[in-house]
Amino acid sequence: MLLWLAFPPADWGWLAWAALVPLMLALRSASRPRQGCLAGLVWGACFYGVLLWWMQTFVARWTGSFWLGLVAWGALVISQTLFAGAFGCGAVMLRRVAKSASLPVAWVAGWWVAIEWLRGAGWWGFLWGQLAVTQHKHLIPLQSAELLGAWGLSTWIALVNASLAEAIARRAWRPLALAAELSALLLLFGWWRMHLPAEDERLRALVAQPNVDTTSQWTQQMQDQVKAGMQMALDTARSGGVDMVLFSESIVPDALAYPFSDLISQANSAGITVLIGTFVEEDSRSYNTLSAFAPSVPVQAYRKQHLVPWGEYVPLRRWTPWVEHFGVVSADVSPGEGVTLLTRWGIGAPICFESTLPRIACGMVRQGARLLCVVTNDTWFGRSPAAEQHLVFCALRAVETRRWVLRSATTGISAVYDAKGECLQRAALFEEAYLLAEGVELRNERTLYTRLGDNGAIAVLLAMCVLAGWIRVPRRS
Repeated sequence: MLLWLAFPPADWGWLAWAALVPLMLALRSASRPRQGCLAGLVWGACFYGVLLWWMQTFVARWTGSFWLGLVAWGALVISQTLFAGAFGCGAVMLRRVAKSASLPVAWVAGWWVAIEWLRGAGWWGFLWGQLAVTQHKHLIPLQSAELLGAWGLSTWIALVNASLAEAIARRAWRPLALAAELSALLLLFGWWRMHLPAEDERLRALVAQPNVDTTSQWTQQMQDQVKAGMQMALDTARSGGVDMVLFSESIVPDALAYPFSDLISQANSAGITVLIGTFVEEDSRSYNTLSAFAPSVPVQAYRKQHLVPWGEYVPLRRWTPWVEHFGVVSADVSPGEGVTLLTRWGIGAPICFESTLPRIACGMVRQGARLLCVVTNDTWFGRSPAAEQHLVFCALRAVETRRWVLRSATTGISAVYDAKGECLQRAALFEEAYLLAEGVELRNERTLYTRLGDNGAIAVLLAMCVLAGWIRVPRRS
């Protein structure tokens, strides 16, 4: 419950630095790996069960069935709880390897981040509940994410928790030494990096939140609402001398069709670039796409790479045709191949769920992205905490890459983040809003994390944790 309070809606991020202590103490007292596994499973069921309750609302709205929502919530909680059980089992095994009554805190922290990495890997990647996200409002510790990404910040938090548990169990201050030394260094680093030098090249952008529920069947009324919202945004852009307008994910079924094509042409004739989420049909395949319409330039498009299982496609559909009776998508969306940077400004565009995965934004910046534009449609979440929980990942992506992040959500929460991860502007849920972002920096620097990449950062972290744990494990006489 302590860790759940560190996430939105309570959002007491400072609690994360001690929220794992009860779990660490339980693992320290476990004598066998299966006892550690059980402790991890109990912890995981409680934490993920509460944190992910929004999944029930999401699926119930999607399928119209409360019970299907309950089944989906239970399946997701179980999948994440298994990782917690693996953490508990591995932590007890690490103590056996150390042949010491004390858990080597650096090894436990390394094992925690290894489990987090496994949770985010592959097609099943799901990082809701990642420790680093709790620090999105605490800008000084957040700056450490530029070194080894969100993985490094999660390791730091896990190390502090393990050290506190060890100090409590041994009734001594000595186990806190490593955590205190590391914390002092990283806080100093964070304070220094808060004075980030500005870039000279900038643009003016408008982030549109039209507040139209596009989750139901496309109708003439919906088209009129979307058209009115686009017209309002583009009129505001023309009067404000804006260079670019960002619209949300899948806001129109076809941006090249009337009347949307006419609105975009009018904006282009005024020198305004329009980025708009849509679906593109090509060779009998459908792609979730962000298209860029710039003046006197052919249309560019980025196609979403990491699709949501059962939301955008059905794994093993050929062998599970019966799942279509439960309201899942009847036809699969196809994943895009590779990164396409949009416009002359080099914009990377994570779509919806991709913003929660560090490797997506990191890959875009390694390809040369100077600005990140996230588009999403979180209408399915309703007013549940999921909308806020999804938003705050943008703070991590900003600091990891040192890029500004503009986020457009159909019904909210749209926002503007600078390269320090500070939220400069945000719109309220289910309200029409147009955020005028002046002085959006187009940055070129490469952080250590973007140079190493996801796998490189994890390898460095694990090597550091193993080395630190080995040095501090008491030798047998």
